Amino acid sequence: MHPFTSLALWLWLSASVLFLSLSFPLLIISSGTFISVLLWRASRWRWRFIAWLMIPMAIGLWLVHSGWLYWLTGGILDTSQQTMAITLWLRLLAIISGAQLWLQYTSTEQFIRALFASRLPMSLSYLFAGPLLLVEQLYQQLHNIREAQLARGVPLDGSFWQRLITLPAIILPLISHVLSDLTIRSAALDMRGFRIIAKRTTLSPPADTSLQALFRYFILLLIFVEGAIWLWY
Repeated sequence: MHPFTSLALWLWLSASVLFLSLSFPLLIISSGTFISVLLWRASRWRWRFIAWLMIPMAIGLWLVHSGWLYWLTGGILDTSQQTMAITLWLRLLAIISGAQLWLQYTSTEQFIRALFASRLPMSLSYLFAGPLLLVEQLYQQLHNIREAQLARGVPLDGSFWQRLITLPAIILPLISHVLSDLTIRSAALDMRGFRIIAKRTTLSPPADTSLQALFRYFILLLIFVEGAIWLWY
C-alpha cells in the first residue's frame, strides 16, 4: 500500500471520531484501535507511548472537568462537563492509536520517498520531510552530548532530581547544534540549486496505482461529506 493511502485511512479515522459524540460506536472504534496496537506484534511495543500520553491526560481531564477540583476548593460540584471530557479522551485515544499503527506500517524512508515523488512542490515536500530526516541525526547528537557530559562528571544517570537539575546540560548544547546546523543545510541546498528545478526525479519511488489514487480521493470526499452531515445536524 502506498504511504499516502495509509495516511488517508488514518485521516479518515481521525475525522470520523471527531464527528462522533459519546456513544457505543466511539467506544468501539477507540478501544478497537488500541487493541489493534496490542494484537499486532510489530506495533505492540508502542502501547507504552500511548499509555504514557493518555493516562496523565485522563488524570488532567478528570481534575479539570469532573468538578471535584472546584468542590475541593469550596465551590459547587458541577459534573456537566464530564461527558465532554470522556468524549475528548476517547477521540484522542483513537487518533493516537491509529497514528501509532500508521507509523509502524509506514517507515520514514517510504514516506519521504513518497513525498519527493508526489506532485507537491519541492520546497513543501522538503518542509514535511525535513523534521523526519533530522530525527535520527538529533538522536545521535543527543547520545554524543550525553556521553560527553557523563565523561565530564555530570550526574545524568543519578537520581530523578539530579537528572532534572542537569537537564539544561543536554538541552542547551543540542539547541546550539541545531541552530548552527541550519546555516550549513541552507547553504548546501543553495549550492545544489534546490529551487531551480521544480520537479526532480526520485530514485525507487513507492509503487502507486490509479486505483489507490482514486481511493484516496474517495476518502477525502467522504471526510467532507461526513463534515457536512455533522454541520447540518
